[in-house]
Amino acid sequence: MVAKKDIQAMKYEEAMQELEKVLADLENGSLELEVMLERFEFGKELLAHCQQLLEKAELQIREVNQNTRGATENVD
Repeated sequence: MVAKKDIQAMKYEEAMQELEKVLADLENGSLELEVMLERFEFGKELLAHCQQLLEKAELQIREVNQNTRGATENVD
């Protein structure tokens, strides 16, 4: 299993790929309950990381849009 610090180092695509594996494991239903709970918790951590990365990207896009609008207003 990937350590929490390793999750934080993952790129969005890597984390989503791991999350898809977790979902496949959970949907398979062949895991013991304890292992299933561990995978579920791991999936929650991956999902939180992905959401954090998306929020960061959204903020960067908004900043670029604001800077672009400001630059075009100064040209007029």
